[in-house]
Order: sequence, then C-alpha cells, then structure tokens
Amino acid sequence: MDDGTDRAAQPPRGGAGTGTEEVTVGTTTDRATRARLDERYGRTRPSGARSPLARRRLLVALGVLALLAALGWAAWAGSGLAAQQRVSSQVIGFTEPTDSSVTLTFQVTKDPEGTVRCDVRAMAEDFTTVGWRTVELGPADDDVVARQVEIRTQQRAVSAEVMGCEAVEG
Repeated sequence: MDDGTDRAAQPPRGGAGTGTEEVTVGTTTDRATRARLDERYGRTRPSGARSPLARRRLLVALGVLALLAALGWAAWAGSGLAAQQRVSSQVIGFTEPTDSSVTLTFQVTKDPEGTVRCDVRAMAEDFTTVGWRTVELGPADDDVVARQVEIRTQQRAVSAEVMGCEAVEG
C-alpha cells in the first residue's frame, strides 16, 4: 500500500528481519546498556578504582596526615634548636712557647647562664698535635668570656688553637 511518501528518504524502522536495532535515547537505560556504552566510550573504572568522592576524601586525609607530620617534625626540631646554645670562639693570641707548654688566650661567645666545653690544642712545626686540653667555662655575667689557659706540650709548640666549643647540657 502506497501512502504517498517516498520510502527511500525515510530510515527503515527496526524490527524482525531488517538487520537493525531500534535504540531509544532517553534518560534511563538498563544496566547492561549502560555498561556496554561505558565500555565502548572508556567511561569504566578499572576494578578496585575509587569514585571521585572517595579519591577526594583519601587526598584530604593524606594531606591532613602530611600536615600533622610536618608540624610534629617542626616542633621536634624547634625544641632541639631551642635547647642548643649558640657558641663561637676566637683565638686572641698565645705566648712564646717553651719546650713544655704554651699559653693560649681565647674568647667564647655563649649564653651567660650556660656552660660550654672547649677543646684547645698546641701544634708543632710539622702541624702534629703536641698538646691537648679540654676547658670548661661556666656561667658568667656577660655573653663573651675571655680565658687564658696553659697547654702542656710534649715538645716545643709553634702554634695553639681552639678546636671547638660546645654547650654542656644540664
């Protein structure tokens, strides 16, 4: 029966024997169709993948943990630095050495209420150590303390120096 329309211009209707499927486009689809479409267009998540909300929660939790770790480290490092005194030393000079000793004059900058230990040494002409002594400087009225110390030597020294000073705990 001819209804007056050109059949070549119209797409064939789906149905038995036509070889085409009729697809209804709408807002709801069944799970199988959604799964096929997701698979076709790469919208599927690999097994075990997290949803965007779960991923966001995980990132926030990791960020909070990182922040807490950084704050804990800063508190720990800060307490160690606060407990540590700043100590520096400088040689003022030394007397003419004898065969058995040399007198070293040096100054130490430290916390006036703190105690420091300084290692001083005397050296021979070939730079070998010929005398060594540890000196303790206790609390003082000023933050710069000058000290004169005799270093006994095994042979004649030609030089003397402060090897280093460090704060004493307690």
